[in-house]
Amino acid sequence: MRVLLGLLAMALCGLAIWWLAQGLAPVKQVRLAAGGQGGGYWQVAERYRTILARDGITLTVIETAGSVENVRHLNEGSADVALLQGGIAAPAGTEALAALFPEPLLLFARTDAKVPRNPGAWQGLAIAAGAPGSGTRHAADTFFAAAGHAPRANTTVSQSGAAAAQALVAGEVDIALFVAPLSAPYLQPLFDDPAVTLLPLDYLAALISRMPQSERRVLPAGAVTLDPPVPAADIALATLTARLVARDTLHPSLVDRLVEAAREIHDLRDPLVREGDFPTLDGLGMPVNVYAQDLLRNGTSPLQDYLPYWVVAQINRFAILLVPVFLLLLPILRALPGLYQWRMRARVFRYYQEIREIDTRLAKASREELPELARRLEQIDRELTELPLPLPYRGNAYTARMHLDLLRRRIETSLA
Repeated sequence: MRVLLGLLAMALCGLAIWWLAQGLAPVKQVRLAAGGQGGGYWQVAERYRTILARDGITLTVIETAGSVENVRHLNEGSADVALLQGGIAAPAGTEALAALFPEPLLLFARTDAKVPRNPGAWQGLAIAAGAPGSGTRHAADTFFAAAGHAPRANTTVSQSGAAAAQALVAGEVDIALFVAPLSAPYLQPLFDDPAVTLLPLDYLAALISRMPQSERRVLPAGAVTLDPPVPAADIALATLTARLVARDTLHPSLVDRLVEAAREIHDLRDPLVREGDFPTLDGLGMPVNVYAQDLLRNGTSPLQDYLPYWVVAQINRFAILLVPVFLLLLPILRALPGLYQWRMRARVFRYYQEIREIDTRLAKASREELPELARRLEQIDRELTELPLPLPYRGNAYTARMHLDLLRRRIETSLA
């Protein structure tokens, strides 16, 4: 039995070592689909590039129109990782690494346009609502549907980011819609311009209930500047949560570095979040990478004080994925001794059915039948003697042979 368990343990160790060795060498290249240059996502991607460069990892930032195009890059395999806006469905074969930060849905309007606070009453307005393929356009379409806009109630202008901000300041549009972090560089001129205002919305709770993966957050008065206070009063905003999404084939060492970079970049307080709120696993709405999940829940492994990060990543990957296997194997390993014992006993006990039948027949057997029963008892005795049993289980065979002797004596007595 011990030999069997030893062989099983050796086989498992060999399998583990072979599996762990697959792709052990760290990967030093990764492609991240971000957004347009100068945009909020581009700035975030640049910070990831700087942090990953510390470990000799080259991060190639792919310029895109936004989240919708980022999905295409992930789906085609031309990007390994992407920043995706909340509400944008990730393609098959991808996993979330973390939820990174809330992106407010910001509606800036010209003060001379007298835009109603109830978006359901908007009519005849020119709205800069993001370029086709951008996350802003996707959010704008969702917002318009939630507000019940008719298809031609307003004019949608395909501008986003800095272009949309410039168009609003120039009076070319009445409203500019942005889904971006407050730190996006093109937003500051809008906060500073007295001809433009951040529009508070009526019936925000009703709108959020109709917009998937959105939630309500409050931008406090003076959050942007205190002199003068901008905004002048607390403003409730609908927010979407930006996610870091990767193909499910991403090397575990890159998962490790990306999650650690996310902790450094996004674990900060700002007007919309408390310190420690992000990165998080909440509100992802999609499968989560197992190793990223462990890093966010349990933190960095203490092994990183002694081993390179890419070795620790493989060890943790091995440990995480092997836990369910051990949970399944443990009951089996515990049951093996009992199964082995049952098997050894069963080799003897299978004769007891026939011994009992002979015992029953003896009570009614005629004198002519007794020799036949005696011969069968002798045959069973020989089979028990030759039965291959380990020494600890030979006692069961000796006990059975004693029972055979009792029956043979009864036959001898009947014949006498």
